[in-house]
Amino acid sequence: MWALVDQGANPIVQLAITPFLLRTLGKDDFGIWILGITIISMSQLVSCGAGVATTKHVSADLGIEEKSEAIAATRAALTIAMLGGITVALFTWSFAPAIVAAFFSNMGKPGHIIPVVAVCGLAAAIQELDAVYTGAMRGAERFDLCAKVEVPARMVMGAVTVVLAWRLGSVQSLFVALTLMMTIKASLKARQVARMFENASCYLPSMERSSLKRVFRFGVWQWLQSTGTVLFSATDQLLIGSLLGAASLARYSVCLQIAQYVHMLPSVMMQVIFPRVSALGPDLDPRQGNKILRSATIVSMSISLMVGLPIILFASPILRLWIGADFATDNHWLLIILVLVHIALAFNIGAYFVLLGSGRAAQSAGIVLAAGAAQSGFAILAAPFGILVVACNRFLYALLTAFLYRAARFKTRG
Repeated sequence: MWALVDQGANPIVQLAITPFLLRTLGKDDFGIWILGITIISMSQLVSCGAGVATTKHVSADLGIEEKSEAIAATRAALTIAMLGGITVALFTWSFAPAIVAAFFSNMGKPGHIIPVVAVCGLAAAIQELDAVYTGAMRGAERFDLCAKVEVPARMVMGAVTVVLAWRLGSVQSLFVALTLMMTIKASLKARQVARMFENASCYLPSMERSSLKRVFRFGVWQWLQSTGTVLFSATDQLLIGSLLGAASLARYSVCLQIAQYVHMLPSVMMQVIFPRVSALGPDLDPRQGNKILRSATIVSMSISLMVGLPIILFASPILRLWIGADFATDNHWLLIILVLVHIALAFNIGAYFVLLGSGRAAQSAGIVLAAGAAQSGFAILAAPFGILVVACNRFLYALLTAFLYRAARFKTRG
């Protein structure tokens, strides 16, 4: 439940402020807001999987009561995240005009978009530092500590965003404020981790070679897997913004915000499997591992159906109450398709966390990366045919990642 509160805070806040931002900023500027949020969501590519690697190693180290090794892994992950973040922040700041000219000329005036892209690189870098400290707390199975920072911080960030949108009406100022608030949130999490480990060195990166190699060895596979995940979650939005414009991106993202709950809720609740399986390590009996896999898959699908079916049945009334009657008329089928995609995707949740927890990140990465690449390739072909075709294209990713379940099964004798 703490995990649900922790990771559910931001989507709920975004869901709450979306109607206000859409009315205040207008469709075009709201589309630019979504573009920036999408760029920040690709932050997993910045740090070579350092956040997830932190969860893996902290949970394994604490499982054998090696607290010093857990601290060393956290500090090494912080180094990797900082180096990757600085590189990406400098790149986006320097080449934002070229990026906008090449990919987002249909989104609106370049002068409005360039500052957003430039700032979002820095925001993505800060988010990955946050992810390292979050990964340390999750690895220690202290989801409560994480939530006690995340929830109030996200509520304040949402309130500040609303006030700035109302008073200034500038999407560029929203991202500057968001980056500053993300920095404060990451600092608060760093303080929590230092208290949890009772060691102030957690604030500082480390250049210890053995720890860096250890984190990188697991993180590189997670980075490849994250690439596949980002290709699934961001490619279609970037293509819609690039080819169809900001107004179309606004429509798509509004429906996606609702549909993502169908997958997010079971995913957040099942993530506790990852550190637990990792902590058990070689002591985990293969039959017990398969039982965990089956149970997690059944629970994930059940929760997904419980959330998704009512949204499908009441798609039009939900959009009418949330956004407006005209929007509901034009987009209720888009919402239904996206919900069905995320129901299908929920089948893979248990397998994903079991593979990570049991140290089989390479197998998971291969499947997810291949699925993401295939989905992105077809998305490029589908984009000219409109939003509904792009949404249907997401089924390909859900189908291909179903192979995660077979890969996650433990081999048993007899």
